Amino acid sequence: MVAEWVPSLEWQGYRGVIHGGIVSTVLDEAMAKSAAVFSSRGVTAELKVRFRRPVEPGQRLAIRAWAVEVSKRRILTEAVIIGADGPEYAHAWGTFLAPRAE
Repeated sequence: MVAEWVPSLEWQGYRGVIHGGIVSTVLDEAMAKSAAVFSSRGVTAELKVRFRRPVEPGQRLAIRAWAVEVSKRRILTEAVIIGADGPEYAHAWGTFLAPRAE
């Protein structure tokens, strides 16, 4: 999954810095989209985010997410937020669980 994101001023925590909860949410949603290829009703079971540099409002950023491993119900994913000039702003690892078969 690849997407573009330009965060707005409303999502600032400190002035000039997008709140880490918003950054985490964007990464979680990107990983959910990559997990949806394998289970349309999967839910986040675990989320880990490494913040590498501050995300600023108005920056044009790329979001990339992919599935790393798929088992019966568990889908391991990763996602990154990358700047136009190449640096990584945040990296996330997620575990998604598909519902039990009925």
